Amino acid sequence: MLRLPRARTGLRLTVAALGLAVVAACGGSTPSSDSGTPAASASTSPSTGASAGATGRALTVTVTGKQVTPAPATVDLAVGETLTLTVTSDHDDQLHAHGFEIERDVKAGVPTTVVLKGAEPGLYDVEMHHPELKLLSVAVR
Repeated sequence: MLRLPRARTGLRLTVAALGLAVVAACGGSTPSSDSGTPAASASTSPSTGASAGATGRALTVTVTGKQVTPAPATVDLAVGETLTLTVTSDHDDQLHAHGFEIERDVKAGVPTTVVLKGAEPGLYDVEMHHPELKLLSVAVR
């Protein structure tokens, strides 16, 4: 009566489940298109962090010159899910969330927060205009 194979199987299943969770949480960058018109609300906030409710996610992005931190990536949202995005830049600029029809002025050093709600499936870019910098893509699925 050996229990070792059963223990190894349980460990393998745990490792596999963790691996799938990591893969599901990460996304790659792909070209975007402005199909559909997801609903959105936006606000400007002087706070340095962003928080979201139980059906949402939060992301903070910093722009220093032409450097975007974290590096641009794709954020997956389910239809109906929200992304609270807080952007802080070292220079005055304009934030544009394509497909969500949001444009906000960003003042140097002042965090600007917008809430994007995934309404229509599609891939949408969020960028700054001066200079043109891609901050992230939002994949609504």
